Amino acid sequence: MKKVLDRFNTVVDLADKANKLIKEGKFEHTTGFGPRFHKMIHYNNKRIHSLGIYDYHTKKYVIFEMVNMVGQKDNVPAEFDQMEKMILDAKIA
Repeated sequence: MKKVLDRFNTVVDLADKANKLIKEGKFEHTTGFGPRFHKMIHYNNKRIHSLGIYDYHTKKYVIFEMVNMVGQKDNVPAEFDQMEKMILDAKIA
């Protein structure tokens, strides 16, 4: 659980950096207002149920549900790689 949350925090930091570049005007694709990438967290009775990133410009998102981690303590899910790829592809485009 801690590894998953740490990895998600690195993805959110990357999204915040991309949002700052957009705000400074050093980014080609802008939404016109507000940040492009949004952090999504869903709680269920004080427990994290799902984590995700939403791209406001392309209307795409990647969500990871914590129920998929049952019995897999040391694995970091592939969805976090997809989240990072979505942010990095937006920087390149």
